[in-house]
Amino acid sequence: MDFIVGLHSLVRWLVVIAAVAAVIRYVVDLVGKSPDAEMGRKLMMAYTILLDVNVLLGLILIVGRASAVGQILPIWIEHAVTNLIAVMIAHIFAARSKKMEEPKRAAAWRLAGVVISILLIVMGVARIGGWS
Repeated sequence: MDFIVGLHSLVRWLVVIAAVAAVIRYVVDLVGKSPDAEMGRKLMMAYTILLDVNVLLGLILIVGRASAVGQILPIWIEHAVTNLIAVMIAHIFAARSKKMEEPKRAAAWRLAGVVISILLIVMGVARIGGWS
């Protein structure tokens, strides 16, 4: 389980890096003259893939720890549900932005998706006391 915990923690920081890169890219796209729609789409895809991987690792941790302890703690469920909602929001905004023909509008949607999902993730991680 320690390996999975370490991997879950590592991917968490990759999510943060991807989110920061995406926010910077989308802000540049919004204020610039010619947004790079392809780069924006790829950043959002990388961000959502990292979120998916981390959710899978988190669910493995919950099942593994529940087996070891013999119970599922409510705080684990709160953390998982908050982060699942964040991932769903990121995917919804990503899918919606793909259908947009106006690059700046797509960048705005992607930016909103990343910001909303990251805020939820911060809440979910803070709930379990983990940023260390």
